[in-house]
Amino acid sequence: MTKTPSLHSDVLIVGGGMAGGLLALLLADQGLAVRVLDGAAEPVWPEGAPALRVSTLNEASYWLLRHTGAWQYLNPQRVQPYRHMQVWDHDGTGEVNFDVTEAGAEALGWLLENDHIVAALYRAGTDRERLDWQCGAQVAAVRRTPEGWRVSAGDGDYSADLVVGADGARSLVREAAGIPGGPRDTGHHALVATIETERPHGGCARQVFLESGPLALLPLFNTAADTEEGTGDGRHCSIVWSGWPGFIEERLAEDDDAFARALNQATAEVLGPARPVSSRRVFPIQERHASSYRAPGLALVGDAAHVIHPLAGQGINLGFLDVGVLAEELARVHQAGLPLADPAALARYERRRRADNLLMQQAMRGFKMLFERREPALRWLRNTGLGMVDKLPPARRLFIEHALGRAGDLPQLARPCQSIMEP
Repeated sequence: MTKTPSLHSDVLIVGGGMAGGLLALLLADQGLAVRVLDGAAEPVWPEGAPALRVSTLNEASYWLLRHTGAWQYLNPQRVQPYRHMQVWDHDGTGEVNFDVTEAGAEALGWLLENDHIVAALYRAGTDRERLDWQCGAQVAAVRRTPEGWRVSAGDGDYSADLVVGADGARSLVREAAGIPGGPRDTGHHALVATIETERPHGGCARQVFLESGPLALLPLFNTAADTEEGTGDGRHCSIVWSGWPGFIEERLAEDDDAFARALNQATAEVLGPARPVSSRRVFPIQERHASSYRAPGLALVGDAAHVIHPLAGQGINLGFLDVGVLAEELARVHQAGLPLADPAALARYERRRRADNLLMQQAMRGFKMLFERREPALRWLRNTGLGMVDKLPPARRLFIEHALGRAGDLPQLARPCQSIMEP
């Protein structure tokens, strides 16, 4: 990953997070000169206790990381696959359980720290000679000129054939392009923390729907304490507790003992008594969806284009699919000798991704509304629905296909590759 002397590149990516980093690798592998401007410091490998910010990766995201070689740099001791899922209604009888054996997959998904993923992408980037990944390069301005887009960062004034905004929900690139993108308040805040449970999590991702909102218990890798005690599967979970702002703020203000009591009541001690072992952080949950994913000479990916409710853990998976589809469309025009910012290629990218992302966003909104309503008829409907999914094979297969990321218009690099699968 060597810095080129020119301030012009084929593709300039603003934002070096998970989506921006993956896109940089995919485009550099096409022989393109790629520059990443990232305001964050150089990524470092996480150590010690699990970080608070974690992501759930599905099978499609796994294959995208495998194809780039980034997966091989992950520390396997900090990667937690989950092979089971359990979803239930706290105030009813509805429950659904899934197992990896019926999915024909290695895992239903993987839990990783966000910083861990970014560090692996950055390390893989050092193998790409045409990739210039600049850390600590805070973007000050993005502007359109008669010659094209210009991006100012530090002492540099950069240009490219194509500028990609991968700079998060408050995207400066999106704003500069004049593309409306929300936000829409969901009425929920989310509390994140790490907890320790009495019994091992068994590699199972759990979610309970409460009157206040959904609470997810996501299995984490074995800690040093787990290893010393020989418990097998770890006893630490990352929780994402979504709910009304007042309710969540109450949970944040409680001491550890009071919070543990509220947590155990909410989960019915599904893994035995649990207690917090980290600080707690709260953030408002807002939805965003850009009115367009493109402008002349510019494209948006990931949170710069869309943000959904985290109740299904699909945010970064949708972003990775954006990246895979955009890279695929750019490969076509590059091989055909067309400009990278070819309007037809960017229109195909938007057409392939925007409708699917909007559908997922609306589905998550519908789930939230269905489970927070307390009317007896709706309670019967959702419990019956969960029971049907649990008992009907076609419904189970459909749910699993979507959870794994196998549904929809997948880019080729989000699919299994035989040469990678072979020993």
